Amino acid sequence: MKENIYSRSRRRTPWTDKASVTPLESFLDDHAAQEYSRRHPRISDTGESEFLNTFEPVACPHCGNGRYKRYGYLRTGLRRYRCLECGKTFTILTGTLFENHKQPISEWIDTCLELFSEQSFEAISKANRKAYNTTRYWIDKIFLALKGTQDGIMLSGDVYIDETYLRAIKRDVEKKTDGKEYRGISRNQICIGIAYDGMHVYCCILGQGKSTQKSVYEAFKDHIAPCSTLIHDKEKAHKKLIQELELKSIEYDSKGLKGVPDSGNPLDPINRRCYELQRLMRRHPGFSRDDLPGYLDLFSYIHNPPQDKYEKVENLIKRIIENPNSLKYRD
Repeated sequence: MKENIYSRSRRRTPWTDKASVTPLESFLDDHAAQEYSRRHPRISDTGESEFLNTFEPVACPHCGNGRYKRYGYLRTGLRRYRCLECGKTFTILTGTLFENHKQPISEWIDTCLELFSEQSFEAISKANRKAYNTTRYWIDKIFLALKGTQDGIMLSGDVYIDETYLRAIKRDVEKKTDGKEYRGISRNQICIGIAYDGMHVYCCILGQGKSTQKSVYEAFKDHIAPCSTLIHDKEKAHKKLIQELELKSIEYDSKGLKGVPDSGNPLDPINRRCYELQRLMRRHPGFSRDDLPGYLDLFSYIHNPPQDKYEKVENLIKRIIENPNSLKYRD
């Protein structure tokens, strides 16, 4: 039977558990086991419980009551609490994405750092010696943690705006009655709106096919400060947004800018953001379009402050602990 590459263990070698092996095969198998152990330490050996114990619960995650007492420790060293109202026990991780985690948070940190460097899932799996399915599950958790991170973004000053498109996957492509595909910007294209003010970027799905005045306005009305200056191409779909927010408008003919070097192109800042988004998506070929909101949140998180990746991880860990949410393996 052919081995499933997506669930294949990266701890095993062709000689693992074999009764008879050569000295070289034994050496290679031992090396693989040692390297795996180095990359996957026990939780109790990483010091994570010490830092987690510095967090204090706000309330019982089971009933919401704020009266509780300390109630010993888990085997990993993580402090446990008991609610004085419902009597249930909990830890600072109860109800969060880290609840009942079997692998150290330090490994999750490595995954985040690599993801924020725009590495592919396959590259992350190989670098961390994890099965692809495990990495995919962790990415789903990261997407869940990133959900809502764009909600408070407010662009102001000179704001660039544009649209870029992603093609629907092959099985979802709609065709005409004669079997031919629709040409150009059609319902087979997912429209993504991107806005950028030189410091922050905001992006979201505008719908299928070409953008409309309504879709652009609804997407950006709460993320662009009134009376800002909108720098854009001569896209008519921007008209309502400009009028309703009383934006100053600076328009450029994108067709007339073809061939102009980036250094002399007034739309280069937003063109660059569109290119970077397309580059990120190319590094995750075959992704489910249902996951597109998660990828857009990831793109925004990568390109918005803070710029240091460790600070991004710090903020994300705090977000997970302070805003409980959970995702079980089969959700």
